[in-house]
Amino acid sequence: MRYATLMLTLAAKDWRLFWADRRAAVMCFVVPVLLASAFGMVFNRPTTNAATTRLPMLVVIEDDGPFTAQVAAELLSSLKTDAKVATRAEAEAALPDRHPAIAVVLPKGFERLKDWQPGNTSERPEVQILHHPAAGTERQWAEGVVTEVVMRRLARSKLDGFMGTQAEAAFATPFQVNATAVSTGGDAKFNSYSHSFCGMTLQYLLFWGMESGLLFLRERQRGVWKRTRAAPVSLGCVLAGKALATAAIAMLQVLVTFGFGYLMFGVSVTGSFIGFVLLALAACGLAAATGLLVAAIGGTEARARSVSILVILGISMIGGLWLPTFLLPEWVRDTALSLPTSWAMRGLGGVTWEGLGLRAVLPNVAMVTAFAAVFLAIAVLRLKSDERRLRQGNV
Repeated sequence: MRYATLMLTLAAKDWRLFWADRRAAVMCFVVPVLLASAFGMVFNRPTTNAATTRLPMLVVIEDDGPFTAQVAAELLSSLKTDAKVATRAEAEAALPDRHPAIAVVLPKGFERLKDWQPGNTSERPEVQILHHPAAGTERQWAEGVVTEVVMRRLARSKLDGFMGTQAEAAFATPFQVNATAVSTGGDAKFNSYSHSFCGMTLQYLLFWGMESGLLFLRERQRGVWKRTRAAPVSLGCVLAGKALATAAIAMLQVLVTFGFGYLMFGVSVTGSFIGFVLLALAACGLAAATGLLVAAIGGTEARARSVSILVILGISMIGGLWLPTFLLPEWVRDTALSLPTSWAMRGLGGVTWEGLGLRAVLPNVAMVTAFAAVFLAIAVLRLKSDERRLRQGNV
């Protein structure tokens, strides 16, 4: 009981220090809310318009034959594209600004394609696709649409004489596409606001842990630490009090951020609520362990701040806290499995927009908890070693 009382007293001291600077404390909650809202708005795609997503592109017509005109007309009327006619000069001027990022050019000589025969090995006309350097995915999309339109038009022109008015119907798509999202949580739909609030909350829990560690470093460099250690309080009790205060403020940050997300953007726990609570507790424990780790191996406050910011931003980006993981390269997704942020993000995403149950997210809880335990063990061992050297006079 005495140990618990001392630990709570030390935690209460850090809690009061946190609220001593009211403006800084408020910003600790405001910043993640603002960033989460901004990220959610950027990536939000209303589900009502998901089926009507079309590729913006320009069509440059440099040949004046009837076959070329038919292909261009089908590109302009396709339900898969939002196409407009432009000159080559207009297209080249628009592409650097990505308005749009794709231009399909039907160049001189394209009309020769109407005379193409299966097995013909002569020089083939070309279709040019001009694109912004960062629009690789859109380029592949445009290539698929152009290929489909040209092959359909070519087949119709070859068989019109044999099938007459039935040629158009004969080349209609012989199947219907029914796209269904499959998830262990049932009818899950990606929610950009849920993703952004999960990601920004986790990132700023780590930043809060960093700030707590920097405060600890500051205390160790001043007389506060000497007075604390002069009291009949064990080092383990002091560290436990620090960790408890950091975790408590981190939990308050989780409640404020997700509360705002629920009230303003409908962010909710559609899966296991117990799983959400366990993940939140594990993430807060990770923040507390991160703070002690920063204090243990950070060295000076300035050096610890610079390195910590770099590391936190790096593991946040790779762990999928900024962008949905499907937008990241495969090697990044594989690398992220070695980071606690990735496991925490997958778990929180699972219990929010994916609707996963408790059993599905327990591995995520276990992994985040394991990372927190490892960080805490390293920090405690290092701090005890430093304290022992200090008492022996080996500073």
